[in-house]
Amino acid sequence: MLTFSYIEINSIAVTILLIIFFNIRRKKDKNQYDKKLFSLLLLSNMLILFFDTLTWVFNMRSGVAARYINIISNTIYFMLNPVPCMIWTLYVDFNIYANERRIKRISIPFSIPVLLNAVLAVLSPFKDLLFYVDSSNSVHRANYLHLMCTINYSYFIFNLIKLVRHKKRLDRSRFIALVTLAIPPFLVAILQILFYGVSVIWVAMAISMLLGFIHMQNNQLHTDYLTQVYNRRQLDNYLYQKLRNRVNNTKYLAGIMIDVNSFKQINDLYGHTAGDNALKYVADILKRSFRKDDFIARYGGDEFVVIAEINDKSELTEMINRLRNHVEYFNSKKIIPYEISLSIGYDIYKTKSDASIQKFYKHIDQLMYQDKKGKAVS
Repeated sequence: MLTFSYIEINSIAVTILLIIFFNIRRKKDKNQYDKKLFSLLLLSNMLILFFDTLTWVFNMRSGVAARYINIISNTIYFMLNPVPCMIWTLYVDFNIYANERRIKRISIPFSIPVLLNAVLAVLSPFKDLLFYVDSSNSVHRANYLHLMCTINYSYFIFNLIKLVRHKKRLDRSRFIALVTLAIPPFLVAILQILFYGVSVIWVAMAISMLLGFIHMQNNQLHTDYLTQVYNRRQLDNYLYQKLRNRVNNTKYLAGIMIDVNSFKQINDLYGHTAGDNALKYVADILKRSFRKDDFIARYGGDEFVVIAEINDKSELTEMINRLRNHVEYFNSKKIIPYEISLSIGYDIYKTKSDASIQKFYKHIDQLMYQDKKGKAVS
């Protein structure tokens, strides 16, 4: 009865992972590198659940065939254990740095613990290192199982520390999604170590990936695909809510419209990939220039909008100066063969006026174009 319940639970977990996997594969952005890493994370978890189920089915079964299947399934199960942890490490790193070359470079050293564990697992049927199977075909812990646990926990702790240290590089939604992948399995693993025979860590991991996936899906509804700042829909919603609650708010609401100068020329001279990268660089500059609670969105094309609540009108001028200084600093590094140049329009929303959201957009848009004309004349 216990075995049947265990098979049922694992089957539900695998079904959840398969639904997520095929949902990712059918999307247009399935070839994004982070999606590939997440798919690998799903596949590795499914494989572990499959072999974990086999160990339950054939554990303590009589017969030579059952014994060999039990040994082989346990060997593969123990080999695979650190793999999702290692892939999650790469997934976290890519979400922080968004650098494929970096992932390929660090994947080698991060794979070493996985390979070491694989060697211990393969030798276990002969040397009783991670596990051993007794004469009644029952699986037991062996003396070096703590090494595998140490490897897994090292990945978890390393990633949690890394996420906390680089929290500012991630938006709040993405940070929560990444942490969600780690905490439940981390806590369940402690229980699994204390109470041997209860193997639910990978079911917990499947549930965590489901929660993380739902969170990411919700995030994609209001995030710009290219720049990873908010999109126009979320900007309208955000500003609408802010304007509705202005009556008792003593803070000023500032709006900033930003346009990338000579964007068409960048596309024509260097290609559309360079144009996409220019927008990503601008988004990154904006994130570094404004405060964590300021709302940054891609308005459309090469235009961005920032909404900020400020206590004094002088803060808005300070923000604009900080933005221009960050642009100047970026250009001084000469990362790209062209310079980033921005036209900026900004003003305070007049609370007592009857201006709608669209009128406010139009107002700061006109101020931005005045700035652009001034740059063209100079």
